[in-house]
Amino acid sequence: MSAQGQLDAAITAGAQMACGDHDRHCDAEAILDPADRDFRIDLFRGLALWWIFLDHVPETYLNHFTPKNFGLSDAAEILVFLSGLASGSVYGSVARQSGSVTASLRVLRRAFEIYLAQIITVVVLLTQISLLAVRQPSLLDHANLAVFVARPAETMFQAMMLRYTPVDLDPLLLMAILHFGLVLALPVMIRWPTPVLVASAVIYFLAHWFDWSIPAYPRGVIYFNPLDWQLLYVMGVWWGMKHVKEQPAILKSRLIAGLAAIYLLFSLFITLGWHFHSLEAYVPAAIVRAIYPIDKGDLDILRLLHFLALALLCWRLLPCNLPVLRTRVFRPLVQCGEYSLPIYCVSVLLSFAAHAILNMGWNSLASQTLVSVAGIAVMAAIAGLLARIDRTATSHPRTL
Repeated sequence: MSAQGQLDAAITAGAQMACGDHDRHCDAEAILDPADRDFRIDLFRGLALWWIFLDHVPETYLNHFTPKNFGLSDAAEILVFLSGLASGSVYGSVARQSGSVTASLRVLRRAFEIYLAQIITVVVLLTQISLLAVRQPSLLDHANLAVFVARPAETMFQAMMLRYTPVDLDPLLLMAILHFGLVLALPVMIRWPTPVLVASAVIYFLAHWFDWSIPAYPRGVIYFNPLDWQLLYVMGVWWGMKHVKEQPAILKSRLIAGLAAIYLLFSLFITLGWHFHSLEAYVPAAIVRAIYPIDKGDLDILRLLHFLALALLCWRLLPCNLPVLRTRVFRPLVQCGEYSLPIYCVSVLLSFAAHAILNMGWNSLASQTLVSVAGIAVMAAIAGLLARIDRTATSHPRTL
């Protein structure tokens, strides 16, 4: 297809999406067909992984251009929701074809894969930080690994019980817990998806009202509170399981889209005020008292609404079968999203290596750029290698 033909197809698909005229490519059941995969899932997961890597390197100026600087939510919400969306699409289709027991066993297998990835990454990270700590002892505290060195056996046991995690591995711990929870929830959700979504929302609000949390080791609570973040994940599962014709018509409303756009602009203004303090004077005191604190660990309602507004506009404006998503330009992003589990683990190791390098006295704009670009290049190269090895890569989107 010529460049002009691709552009015409993209414009036509965009018009259909905006009008609510979804073709079969947007059907969750069609994702199992390699030709009909929704590349938006992997594209945005790849972007989220790149952004998270940059956010995990506090010394680099490039983390000023990640979503956390332009709105109340950030890449963590993207990753959790899309993991739920992929789970609903894949396991919902498996349940329809082979039954809920088979689907639950598939979820259980994936949960153990994420669990093992968490444990292995903890061990590899401990080895990496121990070597780097010879010259930079503060890295042990920075990575929350000092307790591991002091009490290795007990800390490893707590890690295996999903009560301990080093810094930056919190999202992976959350995803392991959510997938184990989905093993129990999936059979019920297949039969009664909307009541389960309502129950998830009730748990979210009760957890906020009574300040429920899960204790962590050696102190405090699990940073990404599963009792709160489960709502975003269940929303993704619920949406992924739905047939296109069953999706709520209200989401096609121009009024809802307009309100979403207004809220995104409001969030942008609030966020810019954190960087340009002169803007804070224009925020009424009543609004300041009402919105703060905007807590990430407990998935504050304002963060949740910001992400949902952003997701709604993306769903309306970006077609799932946009031809440009299949081009080589976006292939590194799509492949990183496709292999999000190993790429996330690698990104954590790379972020600590980048942090150590920049703290050796090479913290200039040139070195920050070089280290950041090199890290992303390594992630893309590993994803490309995995795609070459895995010939079934296009059969379905992975759930994390």
